[in-house]
Amino acid sequence: LGDAASLWNFTTAPGWTTSETLILQHALQHFGVGRWVQILDSDVLPGKTIQQLNGQTQRLLGKQSLAAYTGLKLDIDKIRGDNQAMKDVERKNGLVINSGPNPTAEMRKK
Repeated sequence: LGDAASLWNFTTAPGWTTSETLILQHALQHFGVGRWVQILDSDVLPGKTIQQLNGQTQRLLGKQSLAAYTGLKLDIDKIRGDNQAMKDVERKNGLVINSGPNPTAEMRKK
């Protein structure tokens, strides 16, 4: 999870304990990224909202857009490491962000 003092350097967000973050990590590996309702229905993180799950997952993965990971059961630490190692990318608050126009269907096929 990192020991950095900055909120955006993969530390837990306000309202999240280290234990809850580890539970979320396991839930993401079990249910998949973006499967917020299934995670909430499992009652492993009582009191959390979909927005909180999404925000903490962004921090865990180091990427603002989670669309590429939707439904995938990932090694969270590996993905975060890969995103941290990316060079020549735009970042906002430490998270890799997509910049430029949204890709068209043609662009995604390539």
